[in-house]
Formats: sequence, structure tokens, C-alpha cells
Amino acid sequence: MRMKEIVPLLICLMLRGNIYAQFSPGELSRVHMQLEGIKTCLQCHETGKEISGQKCLACHQEIKSAIDAKRGYHFRVAAQQCVACHKEHLGRDAKTIQFDKNTFDHAQTGFNRTGKHATIRCEDCHSIKNIKDPHILALVKETGRETYLGLSQSCSDCHTDRHNATVGKECQGCHTTTAWRPATSFDHSKTEFTLRGTHTKVACIKCHTDLEAREKEKPILFSTKPFSDCAPCHRSSHSVEFAGKQACSSCHSEEGWTSARASTKFNHDLTPFRLIGKHATVQCEKCHKSTAISIPGQRLKLAHNTCRDCHTDYHKGEFAARFESKCETCHTPFGFRPATYTIAAHSTARFPLTGAHVATPCEKCHVSGNDGRKIFRVANIQCDGCHRDVHNGQFAFEMKGQSCAACHSTEDWFPNKFDHSKTDFVLVGKHAKTKCASCHKPVRIGNAEVAQFKNTSSKCESCHKEVHTKQFAKSGETDCASCHEPSGWKSPVFDHNTQSSFALTGAHSRVDCRQCHQEEQSSFGRFVRYKPLSTKCESCHAQGSIRQ
Repeated sequence: MRMKEIVPLLICLMLRGNIYAQFSPGELSRVHMQLEGIKTCLQCHETGKEISGQKCLACHQEIKSAIDAKRGYHFRVAAQQCVACHKEHLGRDAKTIQFDKNTFDHAQTGFNRTGKHATIRCEDCHSIKNIKDPHILALVKETGRETYLGLSQSCSDCHTDRHNATVGKECQGCHTTTAWRPATSFDHSKTEFTLRGTHTKVACIKCHTDLEAREKEKPILFSTKPFSDCAPCHRSSHSVEFAGKQACSSCHSEEGWTSARASTKFNHDLTPFRLIGKHATVQCEKCHKSTAISIPGQRLKLAHNTCRDCHTDYHKGEFAARFESKCETCHTPFGFRPATYTIAAHSTARFPLTGAHVATPCEKCHVSGNDGRKIFRVANIQCDGCHRDVHNGQFAFEMKGQSCAACHSTEDWFPNKFDHSKTDFVLVGKHAKTKCASCHKPVRIGNAEVAQFKNTSSKCESCHKEVHTKQFAKSGETDCASCHEPSGWKSPVFDHNTQSSFALTGAHSRVDCRQCHQEEQSSFGRFVRYKPLSTKCESCHAQGSIRQ
């Protein structure tokens, strides 16, 4: 080849290398290096567009299959671009998967790492020995590359089944990811033998005896003896008396050997004493014991005519006379409390319940005595037997021969029967609408502060402020009633013609009071001047005065 032919060829080769170097951002990784070169760019890239990921899935069918099946991590992040996690053109030895193992959210894969799974390394699970997907396994063996794909979420795919598939494949039915032992999720009620009563407290190895003799590396098999009846595990204490004649369960239960089923199998209704209420739950020996009061000559026949034959009289004879000690008058076999003694029944007692007493809890009146027992026969049924005298003896004299009911009732504490007209101060006008507490103020009587009802002053100024600054006082006292009445302060009954030294005649009778009686200032404050007041004409009708 002549020189003039070689030179153009060399120039083209040089230009081609420069052009590729200008376009390529760097070498591809080893797994993609077969795609390197300017002619293969469009196998991954699209003209004038970003990498969409569709061409990635065209090659990575294992990823596309998982997305189409709507499972796995790539399905959950399918909205993202592949290049968000996978980077190329970083060099031959660069890793294409860019993520932080420490911060990766494994829950997005559909397998949440809980318990001990959260403490192990990624490669402890993601290894070729645990890959179950044949397509992924073949791909790994062919390319020799690492992958996080292909694992199953079944426990036995990573862990050895110690039970040899004798108890099913759902390990989580008994075990948790926190620890293999104990099997806290195991529910014995889902087996053919539900644990009840004392069986729930028996150690597993007591029934599953093979566990005790097994070798460490051998399978854990939960075989057991036949359990159609108790005999394979339990020795009968009845010797030949019942052996083989009837099943143990006809008399006994899982609640305990001594909890014989006589109370349920034996028909107690055939006896003179039917078992109802709490009697039906009492163990036989609670009644049928050596110290019980029995009918002479009949060991199992107990005296039962009265409750006291078995029970101690809680009331210690309080109701012996009235109810002849018949406990059923107030109580039932279903429970000592609550009693069935009704309000209607209480109405026949010495103290019928009326008004607020109907809603009062029993224990408010029937308190406990020194022995802690409730007292029901109350000695003092007067008001002061339960209630404190809030008047501190003010009405002690009046109460002789009568009760608080003279003023109060059980319907309401506030008096609705008291007649104020029987006192020295009859309530008329606005006084009849005034609240009691407005006049009857608290005072100290004895060692307590109570509202004063006795010896309350009836003078106006004891309740009302004297606004006239003693202008009308006689011997230091003002007779308010000479001008005012209880119907209203602003409705005076004062007669200017008869009660003053200046009769109103002519035009004076039409003059407003305030024209003559004006406000003044004193050391006591502002007040209206009524007296002394000059009656001379010039005192009001001065030259130039507005009163002309």
C-alpha cells in the first residue's frame, strides 16, 4: 500500500477515536463492556431522550418478570428510573448497584426484616445457595455476577426444617423471628388435643416423651401416646372399682383430678336441695365435709332447711324477729350482694324512704360498726341521727317535740314549708322575693360559722345602706318606713304637706324634687340635701337664678 493511501486511513482512525472519546463519559462495567462502542449506544440510550428503563428491561427479563408479577422490590419502585440506583460509565471495576446497605429499607422488598433477621448481614441470606428461582440461578452461574434476586420468603428455603414437614410448612405458626425457642406463637388448640384446665400447666416433655431422649441433631418430632382417654398418661386411683367400666371424663375433668364432675354429672335436682346460683359452682366437699351438720345416720344428707345450717348469720340476729331469720327475704343464691330488699319493702319499715332519701346509697345511713359489719337496725331515725345541725342549735328550743320537717322536707334541703309571717318580720313587697342568704348572713356561733336566723335585726339599716347621711335620724336612728315601703325604694310614701315644714302649693306642687333638693359633697361622699333647707324664697329664687 502506498503512503498516500495509508495517510487518509490513519486520519480516519484517529478521528473515529476522538469522536467516541468525546461522546462516551467513561468505560462501561465488565458486565456491560460488550456494549461499548459508538455503534452500540442506542442499545441502551434513546435518541434525544433520557434513559427510560424500557431498554434495560428488554435485556433484564428477570426484573421485568417480577414487575409484571407485581412482586418484589423492583415492582414497588417501578415508578423510578433504573439509573436512580444503577450507574454506568464509571469504569470496568465499578459496581453498577449504588445503594447504602445500612440505610436500605428492606420492607420495600415485601420481606420486613424483624427480630434476628434485622441483625444479620445481607450476604448471609443473599448467597447462591439460597437462590430458589431457577432462571436467576442459571443467570448467576452463567455470568458469575452477584445478585439480590431469586430468594423465596419461605422459612424452609433458608432454614432446616427440624420437624421434617410433620407439622406443616408455615413455621411462623409457632415460631417468631426473635428466637427459635420458645415457640410463643404455637396454639395447641389447633391440634387434635386442646389443652384445658391443668393440662395447660404441664411441661411439653411430660407428654411428648421422645423429646427427652432425642439426639441433638435429629429431627424434633412431637409424637405422643393415644389420648382418646386419660389412662395412657394417668394412673387410675380407683383400682378395679371403675377400671374399664366407664371413662374417667364421666366424673373428672381437666380442671383437676379432685374437681370431680359430680356437680355436673350427678343430678342434684333429685335431692331435696336443688343447686342454683352460686351453689352450682361450689365444690362438693365445701358442703359435704366431716364438720357439716348432717341428718343423723345419713352421711351425705345435710341439714338445709335454713341458710344458717351452712352460713354464718352476717347480721347476728338483727332480723331474727322481723324476718324469722329467712335470708331469702333479702338475698338469693346468686350472690349475697346486692340484696333484693327494695324501696317498697323499706316503706314498711320504721323509716319509709321519700324524696332524696330514695336515691341515697344504703351505706350512707347503714354504716359499719366497730366489728366492720353493716348496721341495719338504726337506733335514732330522727334527722340528727344522720345529718349535722347546720344551725348550731339556734332552733334547739323550737325543735322540742318536732323535727327538722317543720321547715325542711326530704324533697329539698331549702325550706319550702317555713312561714315567715309567724316571725317578728313579715315578708311583704320586695322582701318576699329576696333570697334568705341576703338577710341571714354567716356569723360565728359556738365553734362554727353558720347563717344567723335567730335574733336577726329587723331595722332597715342592718341590711340597707343609709344614703341620707342621718338627715332624718332621731336619737341616732332613721325611720325609713316613714318615707319608703317594701314595694320599692323609688316609690316613696312621703307627704310633703304633712311631714315637712314647707307645704307644696301652687307651682311648687309641680316642681321636680331635684330642683330644690340637690346633690352636695361631704366627707361621707355625695348625697342629696333634704334638711336642713331654707324655706325663704330668695334661697331658690335669687336674682339671675335659673330657678326663676
